[in-house]
Amino acid sequence: MKFHFFSSLEGDKIVFQKIFEYLKSMDCEPVTEHPLERTINDVKSETPEESEKYTHKMADWINHSDFIVVDVTVPDVSIGYEMMYAIEKGKPAIILYDDTKGYVPYTLKGMSASEKVHIYSYHSDNLADLKKTLQFAVDDAKSQMDVRFNFFVSPKIVSYLDWIAKKRKMPRAVYLYI
Repeated sequence: MKFHFFSSLEGDKIVFQKIFEYLKSMDCEPVTEHPLERTINDVKSETPEESEKYTHKMADWINHSDFIVVDVTVPDVSIGYEMMYAIEKGKPAIILYDDTKGYVPYTLKGMSASEKVHIYSYHSDNLADLKKTLQFAVDDAKSQMDVRFNFFVSPKIVSYLDWIAKKRKMPRAVYLYI
């Protein structure tokens, strides 16, 4: 399983390294390790073109991941943008926060009822518990991942689905899901 991890660039890189190690030990593969390498100074020195390129890379990372892991201990608007992009793509979300340093942003509390969004607290002074939490969270995320499959339909059904998609302005697969 592939994951995309993101967080504030001003967060605790030691904790982020542990999260990566724990996830890798669970046979999860990161699509990128940029939160461990990128700094706030890197972002400040980017040109608008470089920022746009990064945004496209971020979308690719999310699209190629099976689930996302987000640390929201340090609030950041960019985290919110990435998180909503991933949730709109139907990715299971593991949201973490160190409750000794931060809190769950208020809008995320309302998302905890979502079947694919799960919020977990941890203590940075007890990272062994974080590993147990991540194991539980990854198992839960596995059960929430969508499964893609193909099937054959007659040309008549395809025409109907095309008509529905155009009339309701929604993808055919979404109509079939409803």
